[in-house]
Parts: sequence; C-alpha cells; structure tokens
Amino acid sequence: MGLFSFFQKKQAVSQEVKSEADLELYTPISGNLISLEEVPDLVISEKLIGDGVAVVPDTGADTIVAPCSGTISRLIASNNAFAVRTEQGVEVYVTFGIGTSSFTGVGMAAIAKLGQTVSVGDPVLKFDMEKVSKDLESNVTSLIVVRSSASIAKVISSSGKAEAGKDPCSWVILQDDQ
Repeated sequence: MGLFSFFQKKQAVSQEVKSEADLELYTPISGNLISLEEVPDLVISEKLIGDGVAVVPDTGADTIVAPCSGTISRLIASNNAFAVRTEQGVEVYVTFGIGTSSFTGVGMAAIAKLGQTVSVGDPVLKFDMEKVSKDLESNVTSLIVVRSSASIAKVISSSGKAEAGKDPCSWVILQDDQ
C-alpha cells in the first residue's frame, strides 16, 4: 500500500500501522499536520536529522507538549526545542519555528527541565505567539525521530487536523534484532 493510499484510508491503515509500531508519537502542538518535505528549512525538509512530521499551529496555540513518554534529554537555551528519549532508546526532537539561528527565545519559556521524566501530553514549552512571530520566519513545529538514536526501520506519519497530546501523528517501527 502506497503512501497516497495511507492518507486516503487513514483510519483503516492507522490500526494496521498501530499494531506494527514499536512507538506511537502524539502531536506536540494543536494544528494541521504536514509532511517534513513541506517545511521551509533544508535540514528538516531533506530529513538530514531524521524522519517525522510537522505541524502548522492553530491560532491561539501557546503550549508544546511531550509527544511520548520518556526523559527530557535536550533543552535548547532559546527554549524553542527539546528532545525526549524513550525507554526504547529513540530520541524524539521537537523544534518550534523556522529561522531560529539568531532567535534569542524572547517569548518562549521551558516548563519542563533537562532530565525530567515526562508523559504524553505533559507541557514542555510555553510561548507567546505574538512575541515569537516577530523573530521567526515561520512558526511551523517539527517532530523528528532522530536517525542516530535507535535502530529505526521506518517512521510513518499522518496528516490532517490534530490536537496536542491527544491525537497520534507518527508511528516508529524499529528494526528487528536478529
């Protein structure tokens, strides 16, 4: 079944994928899910770090939540990105915004701390969209399964409208250790 048919039959395929997946990831911020290829950042769109999904946040969104259970393994100083390491050793990186190289983090605040254990839907970052939008090219939020973090066979992502911490957006299938 091709990727296009996955989007056409999202509900039926999701059950099949869900049963095969080793890890289910939830939307980190409410909005519309888009493919990483649509993200206006070469490193993300070319999947140089890893595979995943992106979210165009809803108007009024102000919180980014943990997409999975695990430990906060990275927290960027500008408070616009973090990573969660799962018990399977998969590292899931969430980054808010495009054009962040000179972003100082004005309008962003970390709720979680480095080394903290989190569960799906726990608030990690809080932001003021009006303040951060002044310094960013885009507010697209990317969820990336870091390629070097585990033996990842594939990542399958969804599309459409999704609610933070409530709707699955990606499924990770690990390689079999034979």
